[in-house]
Amino acid sequence: MHSLYYGVAPGGTVVTKVIKRSRTEDRLEASRTYEPGIPRGQGGQIAHLIIGGMETSLDEIEDLLAAKKERKFTPRRGPGEIADMCRQLIEIRNDKIKYYRKNPSEAPKPKPKVRLHLPVGFRYVQTNEPGLRVLAQV
Repeated sequence: MHSLYYGVAPGGTVVTKVIKRSRTEDRLEASRTYEPGIPRGQGGQIAHLIIGGMETSLDEIEDLLAAKKERKFTPRRGPGEIADMCRQLIEIRNDKIKYYRKNPSEAPKPKPKVRLHLPVGFRYVQTNEPGLRVLAQV
């Protein structure tokens, strides 16, 4: 057994992916089993176990996975923590702006604007609405 992943798959389903050595060749092979989706609002990686250099059986891995599944999903951060992080980011950004206004020579150089060209045979055409142009084929 090399590693095991139990988590969310595309389409709201749950996947269990087991990576182990091939019995016939000298390489790793993955097997996936899909289950019905998890409740809305829950998501993310539930478990990713890497068993490196350790002899283990599939039964032992399934026991570890069952223990992970029993734990109830809890978000890592509460709304208050997220708001505090946002405030902290705003303060850092404002401090940088103040510093660069006092020391404009140290400010990062603005990136040059990239001019995008239309494909051959297309151009913008004015419409009755002022300021609105539509792409038309010539």
